[in-house]
Amino acid sequence: MILTDESGRMHFDFTAFCQSGLCSAEHFDIAENKCDGLKLVDFIAENDKWHVFIEAKNYANTSGSPKIQANMNKRQKTDYRMLTDPDAAFPLETGMVFKDSLFRWLASGKKFVKPIVLLLVINPPQGLMSRERERLTKRIEGYIPSGMNNKLDKYKNMENIFFAMLTLDDLKDAKNSYGFTVSLTL
Repeated sequence: MILTDESGRMHFDFTAFCQSGLCSAEHFDIAENKCDGLKLVDFIAENDKWHVFIEAKNYANTSGSPKIQANMNKRQKTDYRMLTDPDAAFPLETGMVFKDSLFRWLASGKKFVKPIVLLLVINPPQGLMSRERERLTKRIEGYIPSGMNNKLDKYKNMENIFFAMLTLDDLKDAKNSYGFTVSLTL
């Protein structure tokens, strides 16, 4: 099962993720799921171990056009500042995407019976240095809903919410912790 992000260039292969039997993976940021004011993750996947909410951010330039290349270079510089500037809204917006997606999922009648993994899969411009990546991860974690455990009788694993920010290199083969791979088409 392969799903593609909005750019059409990041390909998520859930074949290994689905080896254990129970498995689903779907585009979640689609018209049928939209509600006014809510931002949604790109994909939701489930296997026998966990629910995985995936937000994909692709900053790679995959165009051969010099004009598009120049615009992409400008965007990469702006986005890189957005990712590394402590005052940027990116961590808040990312946290809101995960929170809104969790609420939308619950509102649709779904139940969480397994731990929840929130993944930001990013193909960063210039590559984030490890210190910058660690700082950004901690800032995003501050906006991830972790206090949603007041209804533990109904949603037993809501206190088990885990967040990670991964790059394409982290997910290039199925030996990673999550069992799905991500590739980029140039």
